[in-house]
Amino acid sequence: MLSRMEPVVIADGRTRLVLSHPDTASSAPAQYLSVTLEGPDLRASRQVYEGYDEGFTSLARYFGDLAVDWRGWEGTRDYESIEGDFRVRATHDGHVNLSVLLWESTEPAGWRVEAEVRLDAGEALSAAAVDIAVLVRAQPR
Repeated sequence: MLSRMEPVVIADGRTRLVLSHPDTASSAPAQYLSVTLEGPDLRASRQVYEGYDEGFTSLARYFGDLAVDWRGWEGTRDYESIEGDFRVRATHDGHVNLSVLLWESTEPAGWRVEAEVRLDAGEALSAAAVDIAVLVRAQPR
């Protein structure tokens, strides 16, 4: 498990999703988070806002639910930030495939970047879920 300020890195050797720099104004769940997608010849980063009372607890719960169902599920499972500028779509085929979208939503013709991160179901997914909950100071259910 990591300390509160260490970034969470979800990677497959080719592509990395990095979650970092939550707002630290209070002990409440984070409302702001830096999200970065990195890959060969690619690096895109966005400060994402999650304006609900529970902040990024919703993201922590999303990854927690994926980890609970590590043996598989049918169809897709989706997460989207309040402004739609950060989206994750998960599928399961023995591995967990995360299709991640970052979008410069503040501009009508803003940039859009999408990449896929493929994880082993089980420990890698469980560790990511725990680390995200710590990073964003998620509220328990």
